[in-house]
Amino acid sequence: MATSTRGTMVVSLDFELSWGRFINHPVTVLDAESFGTRKHIKRLLALLDQYEIPITWATVGHLMLDGCTRDCNGQAHSDVSPHACYSGFSRDWYYFDPCTTASSAPGWYAPDVLEWIQSARVRHEIGCHSFAHIVYGDQECTPAAARADLKAAIETAAQKGITLKSFVFPKNQVGHLEILKASGITAFRGRGSRKNLKKLGIVSQLRRLALKPYNLMHTFLGLPLRVLRPEEVLPGLWDIPSNHFFQPRRGIRKVMPKGSQGRIANRTIDRAVKTGGLYHMWFHPFNLNTDTAAMFYGLEQVFAHAHRLREAGLLDIFTMGEYAKRLANQK
Repeated sequence: MATSTRGTMVVSLDFELSWGRFINHPVTVLDAESFGTRKHIKRLLALLDQYEIPITWATVGHLMLDGCTRDCNGQAHSDVSPHACYSGFSRDWYYFDPCTTASSAPGWYAPDVLEWIQSARVRHEIGCHSFAHIVYGDQECTPAAARADLKAAIETAAQKGITLKSFVFPKNQVGHLEILKASGITAFRGRGSRKNLKKLGIVSQLRRLALKPYNLMHTFLGLPLRVLRPEEVLPGLWDIPSNHFFQPRRGIRKVMPKGSQGRIANRTIDRAVKTGGLYHMWFHPFNLNTDTAAMFYGLEQVFAHAHRLREAGLLDIFTMGEYAKRLANQK
């Protein structure tokens, strides 16, 4: 790296627990899974402390609650009105909300995890992943529903002394950017090289299937990814796109070399240093539940490499909010 400049690394996590998958998975399974996820979050926080890596914890706002109840009509969160409504889910969006306490339903509330993050030696950012994991980018998500959801998330965070500045869209489906800007959000995670697959036609489905062997080979060889650059899409609102989903090791991916994703990340970080570009990794904490040892092996590869480059003055490591602030100051 003789002609190095200075690259940037961002890591953002979609912290959602049961809220992210209740449509397609049994809630009893998700609730049980939340205990394992908590154990891995503690280990991850320790690893981030060890290498001094600050990240953005994009958190579903409902997880910040200590508990909640239904009103006299049996409705949950009637103050968040209107509720999002999608043709693919016939029930009220809060149908599965247990409306109880954090100790009784750890998949739906996580104030304990919030405290762990805030107590870490490294200063992380608490970002927003909506209040109830509604899909802003779906065509059926109305501005009123998005506005009500974001308002609830901001108010819930404020009660914990948190000001939300960064946003990660549920399902990575971008939408209602004007509402984010009007609510004081300064950064969001864009799709980058990822395609928005929310309404797949037959051609798109075939294309994705055709790409699977290529993607597996790309992972096996540990090839670097395309380096990205942020974009100010509205005045004061920055798209900080992602280029690396740190994929869970399940199915056929369990046979991949355990260091393959670490090599992908480190080679992309090196490319970002050479070009002055951005490397942005993301994943869900529950992704650490499968083949945990290999997942942490790969993450430590990345964090150790990033730490060395930062110490050498070649790499900046920012949270999304910090990066947006830096970009705004550089205009």
